Amino acid sequence: MKLLDSFLRSLSSSQTRRAYRTDLQAFFSQAEDITADFVQAITHEDIRAFVETMHDLDLAAGTQRRRLAALRSFFDWAMTERIHDRNPARHPDVKPMPPADASSSVRSLTKLEVRDTLEAAGASDETGLRDQAIILTTIHAALRRSEIAAVAVEDVRPLGRYWILEVNPEGTGEEYVRIPDQVVSVIDNVKDQFGLTAGPLWRSMSNRNRGEPLSADAIYTIVRRAGTAAGVGSITIDTLRRTGLRLAADGGASLSQIQAHGRFGNSAAAAQVHDPETTGGNLQDSAAVHIDFDVSEVLRGV
Repeated sequence: MKLLDSFLRSLSSSQTRRAYRTDLQAFFSQAEDITADFVQAITHEDIRAFVETMHDLDLAAGTQRRRLAALRSFFDWAMTERIHDRNPARHPDVKPMPPADASSSVRSLTKLEVRDTLEAAGASDETGLRDQAIILTTIHAALRRSEIAAVAVEDVRPLGRYWILEVNPEGTGEEYVRIPDQVVSVIDNVKDQFGLTAGPLWRSMSNRNRGEPLSADAIYTIVRRAGTAAGVGSITIDTLRRTGLRLAADGGASLSQIQAHGRFGNSAAAAQVHDPETTGGNLQDSAAVHIDFDVSEVLRGV
């Protein structure tokens, strides 16, 4: 943290130093050491990913502006020290994103609403187990629509002491997130119900295309139907993703951990805790461990 300390010492106001330290640590919290090379590697895409994380956590626009002001000042200083050749925080694409309206389809759910949604999803003897697994997996792994639709049996596997879900819908390289034992158990039950050993995990139970992989649109319909039946509204897959990230934040996960878990852009800060070459560190420090809610009483087969 020597570079950060050097920057803070350059500020004349002790009040500003305290405020900037807090805001900068939100961005750099997972960096083992803020070296010149580390700072040079940060791009405007990293800063924008940081803003997107704050937006998805419903942080106020004022909080976003304050943290961006701290980053802009830091990189202005880095330029004068010839550590960086530009200020990525001043890029025109980097600006605060007002939080979503709480009544919109992209809001996050409370723990009680998650429980009610899972209970509603599990109402069917035939499809309840599968539908609960889709919702629970999406929340815990903070999956996007394309990611949940692409989950295959082989994507769920142990890595060291932990269970992971490989996330690679576009075939662009290995990326994974940690998932808890409860999610693995529910997925195993789905595999047993359908007799699956490989291939797409989510399968249709309709008479028209029984056994065929579910499309992203079909999964969207399952999620929306469960939310409506639970009385929490017409929720979307993005609602579930935001819920997982919100629960992780409420549980104490840092913004950098959330960036890594949510796979926001190419955050330089998040990369240090989500590097496939450091399998122990990134899984142990995953935001997933901070997602804590007990829904065992409503899960089928648990």
